[in-house]
Amino acid sequence: MDDIIQKIASTAIHFEDKDASKTMFKDLYKNREKSNNQEERRKKMLEVQKCNRNATTDTFRGILDIVNSVDTTEDYFGSTTQTYYRPNIYVAGFVKAPSSYYNVLMISEWMVEKPSDFAQNWYVVPCPKGSRVLIVANNGRTKLYNKYGRFRLDTKTLLPGGHPNKGYQKTDCCVLDGFYDSLSNSVYIIDLLAWNNQAMTDGETDFRHFWLQTQVFIIQGLNVLSKVNKLKFFLLPKVPCSREELNQFMMTYPAFENYIPALDGLLFYHKKTHYISGQTPLVGWLYPFMVKEVLGHDITVHESYNLERPEDYTNQADYIVRFEERKTRTKQSKLDRLRITQMQIGDYESGETYYSRLYNMDVGDCNNEEPTSHE
Repeated sequence: MDDIIQKIASTAIHFEDKDASKTMFKDLYKNREKSNNQEERRKKMLEVQKCNRNATTDTFRGILDIVNSVDTTEDYFGSTTQTYYRPNIYVAGFVKAPSSYYNVLMISEWMVEKPSDFAQNWYVVPCPKGSRVLIVANNGRTKLYNKYGRFRLDTKTLLPGGHPNKGYQKTDCCVLDGFYDSLSNSVYIIDLLAWNNQAMTDGETDFRHFWLQTQVFIIQGLNVLSKVNKLKFFLLPKVPCSREELNQFMMTYPAFENYIPALDGLLFYHKKTHYISGQTPLVGWLYPFMVKEVLGHDITVHESYNLERPEDYTNQADYIVRFEERKTRTKQSKLDRLRITQMQIGDYESGETYYSRLYNMDVGDCNNEEPTSHE
């Protein structure tokens, strides 16, 4: 962990724009703080949940309230921001991007140290390659938004509230967290925010997963494409991190049968965490080839995972720094291209508004068009 702190602290990203440089410096500083006290912050967040069940959701304001107010411009997770109309490649014409869905998804941190209660209180979840999405089924439609709240898709499914002709009632609403594979029209569900108009964000991981298992599997036809279900839904497994079960999981290759879908990486969930908007140390991220290095060499890992390690890989600390640098360069490149486009069409904005919006763009990972599981 000291290597990570040292490398992040010594890393400098230079941009032509002075404001952009300041922003990235602050981001690196925050990453340094996260690396330095990850275990302590986990304990504090769990203590807050234990002492005050509502404390961790004060900034969330209720997922159902957000769904009901999607047409407003109020940002529930920060100050009121301007909503822009702009062309969207996913639909014809212009689409209003609902700012209220920004920062709703629970996002992982790099797991840089093994939690003290790892074997007793953690799950591991295999995550497919694809785009991280918020799935909102309401008013007879199913809509997908990326993690920045930008609209992705409008269709109909068999989720509660997601189809106009399948027992639809105006009060039905379902909100899920998952990964979207556009090539196969598949959604891989990882978590639950609301079901049948009942918010689930203040429930613990164990409860949310149990509810998903009992509810999703009883909906016939949800995992096949049809006239009434335009997306296939699959529930990702959560495997306890006891030594025996984790070893068995890590010795299973490929993680998904016949490599469908392709594995991106591993998410680790604390069993007691509520669904918290934004980044949290109670959800960790690792690539399979990092498991032994971070979680201990007593864990058995299939050799094929180790073969996926990049040729220039030295250690996790160095990899994280280079990963963040690549992601930053990609974002900067797209920012520059969008700036040129705006100049060409005469869409001029103030510097503050401009960078505020562009630094929330969905730019994806450097090696993939789609955003990967961890960003």
